[in-house]
Amino acid sequence: MPLGGYANRIAHVDLGSHTVAYRPIPEDWARKYIGARGLGVRYVLENGPRVEPLGPDNILCFMNGPLTGTEANMSGRMALVTKSPLTGTVTDSHHGGWSAARLRWAGFDGLIFEGAAQTPVYAYVHDEQVEILDASDLWGLGIHETVRRLRERYGEKDLSVIAIGPAGEKLARFGCWITRTTAPAVAEAPAPSAAASSSRLSSSSQVARRHNRPIPKDFVPPTSAPWPRSWTRPT
Repeated sequence: MPLGGYANRIAHVDLGSHTVAYRPIPEDWARKYIGARGLGVRYVLENGPRVEPLGPDNILCFMNGPLTGTEANMSGRMALVTKSPLTGTVTDSHHGGWSAARLRWAGFDGLIFEGAAQTPVYAYVHDEQVEILDASDLWGLGIHETVRRLRERYGEKDLSVIAIGPAGEKLARFGCWITRTTAPAVAEAPAPSAAASSSRLSSSSQVARRHNRPIPKDFVPPTSAPWPRSWTRPT
């Protein structure tokens, strides 16, 4: 019997061959790692720790948790997990909006990209299927223009776009994904590890932004922060 909370369906996308395989989650993994970051890290580990982050053997995982798409509070998050081109170790990046829920409503617990496309492509996810489509007209655009064109193509209703910008296209090691909620999840990528970065702000800067107060120019993050100081500078 399938575990509750899971669609039990992962789309494994091979960008080199433009093929998609739909596979269930191993039940022991689902029970042990509970989706999202935990499950994504396991897939990255199984893929092998010695792969080149920007090479075709690396994988990029877009993973949901078992509560994603439900009415549970704080459940609308998606974890992007890969081997980081910046640090050379596993990394995870998280974002909110509606893209995680829409990925679940489209019938998926996650997407795993592997291989490398010879030309720009994007994945269009809808109705329990993933289509690999030509992205030549989107290549070189900024995030806002990419979102605008995809809205024109698919309509604004129930559309979430996850896209990379010029930094990711040029394989910058600190490039990142941006999500804009506006079809079920759309992801654009020339290779699975084109860009996915983790970033954290100090709690002080989060509070300042939450209350719409400017962050002081002389703000210095606490020295006891459990992550590198370079990650906590206000931006």
